[in-house]
Amino acid sequence: MYSTGRPPGLRCVGEVDFTNHGDWQAALGTLPTADDVHLDLSELRFIDTHGTLILVEASQGATSDRRLVLHRPPMSMLLLLGQFWPAEAAIEVARS
Repeated sequence: MYSTGRPPGLRCVGEVDFTNHGDWQAALGTLPTADDVHLDLSELRFIDTHGTLILVEASQGATSDRRLVLHRPPMSMLLLLGQFWPAEAAIEVARS
């Protein structure tokens, strides 16, 4: 995971699974809580259910108008979000 400056966020590379949930949670915990945050997930090959839950929890720990904007998330993440958290308003998938 790499921090990005403008827009504020993270670029995620590789996988999120049981071996790095703590690192994932720590990285998401460093993100601003007042502004929209952009996650470049184009190089994220895999994320498990618990990693997706950590993302959802991070989206809920901020101001009411902040969103996590996901750019090119893996299909597995989209399926998990749709199945378990379909109404999570703080997470948006960029259409570009």
